[in-house]
Amino acid sequence: MEQTIEDARALIRAAKELHAERHGAHTFVPGTYLPFLEAAKRSGIRSDRQRYHNAIEDLEYDGAIEWDPSARYARGDKHYLITRRGLDYPSRARGGALREGQAKLF
Repeated sequence: MEQTIEDARALIRAAKELHAERHGAHTFVPGTYLPFLEAAKRSGIRSDRQRYHNAIEDLEYDGAIEWDPSARYARGDKHYLITRRGLDYPSRARGGALREGQAKLF
């Protein structure tokens, strides 16, 4: 479980770096396409292994990424977009986030 979370963080971090190199960091906003295959190569995670798929599944579950419905007919790997929650993913993973309107207890 801990390895999956670390892998998910590494994929998001690498995808942000790739995007910043190509388009500038200021354009990394909700709805931005994430190049996860390239991010996996950069972070040393093989995209043909279960470890990669577990990390992507974890990001989806946490709401950090969402499948791009406009790419439903695209071939190859699924196309994912970053969500608002995903912009702060490393600090908000696994219950660290409050939902809108949810009170903070302590």
